[in-house]
Amino acid sequence: MSSQRIVTATQVRRKFGAIVKRLGKRDEHAIIQSSGTPVAVLLSMAEYEQLVAHKKRKAAFHDFARHLGQEVEARGLSEEEFMAELEQTKRQVFAEQYGRSTHKPQMETREAG
Repeated sequence: MSSQRIVTATQVRRKFGAIVKRLGKRDEHAIIQSSGTPVAVLLSMAEYEQLVAHKKRKAAFHDFARHLGQEVEARGLSEEEFMAELEQTKRQVFAEQYGRSTHKPQMETREAG
């Protein structure tokens, strides 16, 4: 996680080059204040790219969740039925991926005789 640095708008006007250079070298962002109120943020390019990637992943997840909900409704599944199907699918994918089941086999008991 990056650290933050608070700078005034006056400092930005006077030392913009130095502030930008520092952001490029450190895992840091600058909060710009004017009259004591935060008004803007300067980010390194790496931090900006991480922010954009996070925003895209979040939007993709919301789209996925919305489509999943529509599919569940279209199939007329209850929440319990959906969760049971999801668990079954999870087990199948795990078995395909790792070659074994996530379901623990039950131990057999033998009667002494």
